Amino acid sequence: MDTLNRELEELVDEAVPPLIDMTQLERLVTADDLVLFDGECTAHPGCRPVQ
Repeated sequence: MDTLNRELEELVDEAVPPLIDMTQLERLVTADDLVLFDGECTAHPGCRPVQ
């Protein structure tokens, strides 16, 4: 089933390219978060330091 879903996504992406590059969007959001929180983001569980 995973193979079918992946192939379907590839076909759809070829026919209608995504409006937003999600990788680039993630980089921009991360950069923005770092500026907002002076380089230390504690708003997201994945950003908090491991204790």
